[in-house]
Amino acid sequence: MWATLIFLVLGFVLGYFVRGLKANTHSTKVIYKSMPAANTYQQKLLLKSHHQTDSDRIRELNQLNRNQSVFLRLLKQTFTHHEIAIKQTRFIILDRDYMPCAIFEYRDGTQAMKLIDQEDGLPLYLYKGLISSDELKQDYLSIISTQK
Repeated sequence: MWATLIFLVLGFVLGYFVRGLKANTHSTKVIYKSMPAANTYQQKLLLKSHHQTDSDRIRELNQLNRNQSVFLRLLKQTFTHHEIAIKQTRFIILDRDYMPCAIFEYRDGTQAMKLIDQEDGLPLYLYKGLISSDELKQDYLSIISTQK
């Protein structure tokens, strides 16, 4: 009688232990959502400006500091007929087809400067410590003139 009681308790303990192992193997399974690889130049540009989810877009907006949000507001006032996407604290100007046509980046600094460069065929405007609507209007005119 004692032997059956011991085997019964041992069976419950082993069953509980085995069930715990199976539960751990299923809970560690992680599902990764990845963006498809960009095959063409057009797809690469689209991936540069689009977010996977709305929460990613909101997270990017929340990461902006005070000066970057002021810069974003000036960009929206200057580029009224364009959409503005934010990705990795960069402001990407999108045209009517939601294709990037320019990239703006703002960094805080003590010395004001403006640099112009190219990234993936797009003009990259780097503003450091300079928030000027006049400079943005000049850049707007240069972007509009190259699009036509």
